[in-house]
Amino acid sequence: MKKRKEQKELSSTMTRRMLMVGAGQILLGASLVGRLYQLQISQTDNYRRLSERNQFDKRLIQAPRGRLLDVHDRLLAGNSEVFELRVLPSRVADLNQWLRRVGKIVGLRPAEIKGILKTIADQPDFLEVTVRTNLTQRELSKLAVLSPVLEGVSFRKGFRRIYPQGWMTAHITGYVSPANKKDIKENPELRYLPASRIGRAGLERTFEFNLRGAAGVERIEVNAKGKPVRVLRDQQASSGEDIKLSIDVSAQSFAAERLRRGKSKTVPLENPDVQRALLNNAELRAHVTTGDSLVLQDERGRLVPPESGAATVLDIHTGEVKLLVSVPGYDPNLFSNRLSVQDWRRLSEHPRTPLLNRVTSGLYAPGSTFKMVVLAAALEAGVVSQRTKFDCTGGFEFGDSTFHCWNEKGHRYVDAVAALEQSCDVYFYQIALKTGINRIHNMAQRLGLGLTTGVGFSDEKVGIMPDRDWKMKSRGLAWTPGETVVAGIGQGFVLTTPLQLAVMTARIANRKYAVRPSLQAVTGRRDSVIFPPLDIAPEIMDVLHRGMRAVTNGSRGTARRYDLAQQGMAGKTGTVQVKRITKEQREKGIVDNIDRPWKERDHALFVAFAPYQRPKYAISLVVEHGGSGSSMAAPIARDILDHVLELDTQEAV
Repeated sequence: MKKRKEQKELSSTMTRRMLMVGAGQILLGASLVGRLYQLQISQTDNYRRLSERNQFDKRLIQAPRGRLLDVHDRLLAGNSEVFELRVLPSRVADLNQWLRRVGKIVGLRPAEIKGILKTIADQPDFLEVTVRTNLTQRELSKLAVLSPVLEGVSFRKGFRRIYPQGWMTAHITGYVSPANKKDIKENPELRYLPASRIGRAGLERTFEFNLRGAAGVERIEVNAKGKPVRVLRDQQASSGEDIKLSIDVSAQSFAAERLRRGKSKTVPLENPDVQRALLNNAELRAHVTTGDSLVLQDERGRLVPPESGAATVLDIHTGEVKLLVSVPGYDPNLFSNRLSVQDWRRLSEHPRTPLLNRVTSGLYAPGSTFKMVVLAAALEAGVVSQRTKFDCTGGFEFGDSTFHCWNEKGHRYVDAVAALEQSCDVYFYQIALKTGINRIHNMAQRLGLGLTTGVGFSDEKVGIMPDRDWKMKSRGLAWTPGETVVAGIGQGFVLTTPLQLAVMTARIANRKYAVRPSLQAVTGRRDSVIFPPLDIAPEIMDVLHRGMRAVTNGSRGTARRYDLAQQGMAGKTGTVQVKRITKEQREKGIVDNIDRPWKERDHALFVAFAPYQRPKYAISLVVEHGGSGSSMAAPIARDILDHVLELDTQEAV
């Protein structure tokens, strides 16, 4: 009985256990079925995407940068196709060894390897890094053979920014360079575009948004080792916008070479005398090491670098900039990849600052080219008439000071036109004093001085066009009458850019409108360009025109030997003293500019418009430390205007 009871209890226990095991099996099976349903049915799209992520790499495609073209569609800035070697750090076990191995093929220097490793360290390892651009066919072939055993390597066709005109248009185009951390912070998309280049100067910077274009997207199917199998392009890259400029390369080239040559003779670089001079002349050596082969021989027989300065020509009706020259220049192609330390040092330590755009950022006292402003202000104020005469005896005594005329013997009695023709300082000392600095300031701004032109360069300088308030705000001092006297001949505090002087000349030439300069070519009808009125009386403009014409055509004009032979021009010379001749220099007989150190010589300026009867172009020219505006600047400006007008004639045929 007891035995039967024990068997019954055992049977009951076994049954319960079997039921529990069975229930567990059923629950386990149900959960497995549910999980399978979740994985294979309800989550199928999600896991398919995850699977594709393991199979595909997504990459952005660099858009070709827009081109900069001259008025005749000649290339100023464009792109050339290059092959790039890139590495994906996350797929490389030993980057140092990888770079050393690849470096033997493509010639990576230790400093370059260090720079690549720094770039890799500064960004996530899933982003590609460019190891070398512009691979040669030989390098590409060697790397392609080794690609199966090189982890993380990829080859891409990219674009390198090129500037066919080189230094000649460098200050117009500016340059591009690789994106930095600040660029990536402002535009995170650049993180995924290792070959991207950003405009840093000139129009490359101004039109960065237009030129950049829109990146494309492609998917790369890869194998388990990350090697590309095939490419699926999802979105085509959109090229940046091409921009047509008003610049004429032919005029630009002529003006640049004419300005650089000045009035000296050219000497071949291979000349033994030049080679010897390079050993002793640091300034000449610094010039040649930047790649410029032009060497000059001045009138004393000394070997010297080319002239430095600025020249710009405007269409007086549309404001189009025909040419914009700043010399010395630099090669913008150097910046397309990472600029070497050696090249940067050569440019930044160059004694004549080739990176400076002298047309828009060079500040110069306008000297006698400012006299049209003073005369216009005086005539408008009614303090003198065009017939009012002053006796120039060679100096003007005011207070305890004597202000000298450039002509020590004096010009005797001169009226408005004669004063411009002969550039009589004494006449302008007196009318400036009668007019007052505030009226002169207001007239100067109406003619475009002391204001940015808005031509399109972010580093354009304003200059200084002083008045009483400016002196108090900037110096904390009251304006004095003696300072008005000095301002009357465009010196003292007065500073302008060559482009502002060109605008002033263009406004005088067209008589009616406050023309503004533009580097973009005018499309459509040229007479549709509208500018605000100048509101300067026609009779005042007539006096300025006759006075400027007398400068080049009058019997005593300061530039009478340099008139345009057929069409004629009206202009104004300017010679700006940079440093007074010391007593010691006078005692040694060093009074001529050419005998003084280059940086102590006077600046030579000239402004003009032509043809005289039907003006079309205005020019402003500055030769740094060039000496006389009459003998140095005027003939250069005459030749440039003559060439520009000749180009117009050729185009009309």
